[in-house]
Amino acid sequence: MIQISMTDANDFVQSVTLDDTVYKLHFAYNDVFKGWSMDIRDSQNTDIVRSIRVVPNFPLLSQYKRHLDIKGEMVATVTTNIQNIGRNDFINGKASLVYVSEDELNAILETTV
Repeated sequence: MIQISMTDANDFVQSVTLDDTVYKLHFAYNDVFKGWSMDIRDSQNTDIVRSIRVVPNFPLLSQYKRHLDIKGEMVATVTTNIQNIGRNDFINGKASLVYVSEDELNAILETTV
């Protein structure tokens, strides 16, 4: 599992390596709907998927798999029962963004069956 580091800003780009490929994740906080969105770009900064709403404890990439070479899954985990992840929740520890590799996902699924 990889924890994606988040910056204390309303709008920023974070480079990450997922499944041996470099991606740029663009995060933006929208004060109107009180939540985060994420764009996934390739290493050349070309958009692959735009405006993924970052919601708590839900697989963020599953519906976009046909556009991505990413085999694992990304999840915004929260420590409390919240509906929207607030502007400071990644910084204050109430939420964290993690990438779970395909092997880790398979191991989790095997133990639950």
